[in-house]
Amino acid sequence: MATTVKVSARIPPALAKEMEKLIEAGIYSNKSEIIKDALREFLLKKKYLQVDESEYIKNMLRAVEPILAEDWESEADAHWDEYGEIDYEPNKTQRRA
Repeated sequence: MATTVKVSARIPPALAKEMEKLIEAGIYSNKSEIIKDALREFLLKKKYLQVDESEYIKNMLRAVEPILAEDWESEADAHWDEYGEIDYEPNKTQRRA
């Protein structure tokens, strides 16, 4: 059983040219990777649009919370801890006296 399925599509020359630019820039290795990435994004967008707005927000927050938590704990973020005397920790919202 194949792990992939071949799908053919006709696209405007301008889109094909843009795809080539992405490949030449090293962002993608080939056209298939671009198409798979675009299709994943499209399907995720459609999936999230099928739920109500509050559910969409919950799903998006659930997706970014691990990234934000990691960022809050990073050494690079420590620079901003005392910036402008505003506490940027997520669980503290009051200005320092």
